[in-house]
Amino acid sequence: MEDGNTDIQPPIDKEPLLDQSSPKHKHFHDSEDFLAAFSSYWLESADTIIYAIVGTSFLLGALCALIYSFWDFAVEMTTALAKHDITGIAPVIIQFVSDLLLVLIIMEVLGTVLHYLKAHATSLRPFLFIGIVSATRSILSIGARLSIDGNKVEPAEFTRAMIELGVSAAVVLALGVTIKLLGKQIEDNASGT
Repeated sequence: MEDGNTDIQPPIDKEPLLDQSSPKHKHFHDSEDFLAAFSSYWLESADTIIYAIVGTSFLLGALCALIYSFWDFAVEMTTALAKHDITGIAPVIIQFVSDLLLVLIIMEVLGTVLHYLKAHATSLRPFLFIGIVSATRSILSIGARLSIDGNKVEPAEFTRAMIELGVSAAVVLALGVTIKLLGKQIEDNASGT
C-alpha cells in the first residue's frame, strides 16, 4: 500500500459455494433423487414396452382386417356373379372400399404409435386425418345404403340419413380447415425461429 494502491480484495471463504455443475453436486443430487430417477427410468421403459405391444397389436389387426376384406370381397363377388345378380356387385364393391378405409384408419393410428416411439411426442395431425377418413367412410356407407335401397327408403329414414350425411360432411370440412390452420401455424413457428 506504499504506492497508493487501494485495491481491496474480498475475504476468501473457507468453504467454497457449491457449483451446480460440479461433479460433487451432481453426485449429491443424484443420490438424493435416486428413487425419482429410478422411477422415471422404469416408467419410461414400461411406457415404451406398452406402446410397442399396442403398435404390434394394431399391425396384426390391420393385417387381419386387410385379409378379411379381400376374402369377404372374393366370396361376395363370387356369390353375386354365380346368381347373375349384377345389382349385387355395387354393394360388394362399396363394402370392400369401406373395409379398406377401416384398414387405413388402423394404420394411421399405428403411425401415431410409431411416431411416439421414435420421438416420444404425440401429434394432433394424425388424429385429424383419422377423423376425416372415418367421416368419409360414414358418407360412403350411407350413400351406398341409399343408392342400393333406392325407392324402398321411408321418409323418416331418408331424413335421418341426410342429417348423418350433413354431419359427416361438416366434420370433414371442419377437420380439413383445422389441418390447414395447423399447417400454417407450424410454418409460421418454423419461420419465426
